[in-house]
Amino acid sequence: MQRRSKRILTGLGIFVVVLAAIYALLLMHATGELRRAYAALATEGRPMRTAEIVPTKIPDSDNAAVLYRRAILMLKSQSVGDKSVFDWLTAPPLLGQRNASRQGDEEAIGQDVVAKALALIEEGTRRPACQFDKNLGDSPSLVLANQQMTEVEELTRIIPARIGWEIRAGHWDKAWDLQLLELKFVDSLRCDLLFSSQESRLVKLWAMCRAIRDLHESAPLDASRYQALEGLLRGFDNPDPLVRAVDAERLLVGEPVFNLPRSELERVLSGKDTPGGPLKAIHRLSLTMTTFKPRLVADHAAYLNLARRRVQLLQGPYRDPQEIRAFLHSPSWSVLTHKLARDAGNDTEWYWRALAALHLTRAGLALLQYQQAHGTFPETLAALGVEGLTDPYTGEALLYRPAGEGFVVYSVGQDRQDNGGAPRAKWEDTRRRHDPYDEVWRFPNPENRDEQK
Repeated sequence: MQRRSKRILTGLGIFVVVLAAIYALLLMHATGELRRAYAALATEGRPMRTAEIVPTKIPDSDNAAVLYRRAILMLKSQSVGDKSVFDWLTAPPLLGQRNASRQGDEEAIGQDVVAKALALIEEGTRRPACQFDKNLGDSPSLVLANQQMTEVEELTRIIPARIGWEIRAGHWDKAWDLQLLELKFVDSLRCDLLFSSQESRLVKLWAMCRAIRDLHESAPLDASRYQALEGLLRGFDNPDPLVRAVDAERLLVGEPVFNLPRSELERVLSGKDTPGGPLKAIHRLSLTMTTFKPRLVADHAAYLNLARRRVQLLQGPYRDPQEIRAFLHSPSWSVLTHKLARDAGNDTEWYWRALAALHLTRAGLALLQYQQAHGTFPETLAALGVEGLTDPYTGEALLYRPAGEGFVVYSVGQDRQDNGGAPRAKWEDTRRRHDPYDEVWRFPNPENRDEQK
């Protein structure tokens, strides 16, 4: 009996030693992966400490955000009916749809308080910085900054609404001046470290490019406003704000999560909907496996590698959606990595689409200025003498041809195939929804002419 007990204890001891050895080896391997991930970030020049990305506090006199907040409060203080002017103009559907309005919108957008708020925004765009939060190193401050940015992003809807109001009144010069203001306002948000802010900035850039083209159909741009517009558009042709936001997301959001105590980490993983009953035991087992130290360290390494690859995607060259998914692939057990960077591929695709719209708009505006000066359109884009008119999907020059009394300039788009300048089908046209298309600016726009008839 004693001998049998001794054998059992010896076997258990060997088993525990083997488990400890396996644990040590797994942890050593995961730690090595984490160390290599940090080294790769450092080698590529990515910031490694929050102090490298968090801006120093600036005085209120230099901070555009102070004036933007004042404009919001001003619009909230004035009412139209049972709602504030701010609520009228930011509630969906957007009045930024320049041909549409709802009952009460016209009264709201024509208020004197809107003109005063726009004057504050104009003043804010002349300030050297825009800082929405003073303590970005603290997670509660990140929540506060996000709340502030949500209201500012809503504020950006009001400028297109006012542009539409001026257009309906036939005030084309005022409409162009407000278009310039919208570009300056959206560009001033480039300093914000929240990635959601930079995503919003891209979407708004794409929308502004489309609006500029539509406005030019009705009111050609004069030379002085063109120079101002070209300078503003050229400033958007830079991935640095997005790259900085990816780094900030890694240092201010991702890294702190991986360093949370186990109890808090489990709350992050559980979310609000923790299952009960029989599923509770499975859920607890899943959490235990996710927070198992070697696995958690390896997950941390996968997250750092993903953040580094996101920067590489933004810096180019373009990869199609399938390539992006393969490039951003992380092991399925990297639970936190997938939770923290759920939409990384979609974000990247939006960047390239906005960049194509930007280059097309710059090219088209330069062509129209050339035509005003010479009476005809050039044979090639090279004759414009404007730098940066490349197709971001190929890295080569945008495709262009004179067409009747106008032109067609286009990018080959996501499929990287020249489809002859075929425009994207309207979403409601189900028969052509999946036809090959290019990203196109055709001037004059035949759709606008059809509407005028």
